[in-house]
Amino acid sequence: MIGVRYNTDAQGHKTEVIIDLKKHGRIVEDILDALLMEERMNEESIPFEDFVQQLKAEGKFDE
Repeated sequence: MIGVRYNTDAQGHKTEVIIDLKKHGRIVEDILDALLMEERMNEESIPFEDFVQQLKAEGKFDE
């Protein structure tokens, strides 16, 4: 694939990928977003309304 290279270990197993961001930058952003979502999947969450109230209490949100 043009703009994509793989680094391999001594046994020939792919260990890293180098991606041309000028050519594939948008796809890389999507991949990183998906990895971040997976990483945060089990994080505790709070209802949106509670979040807004918390921001207001901290002075970080004005209506």
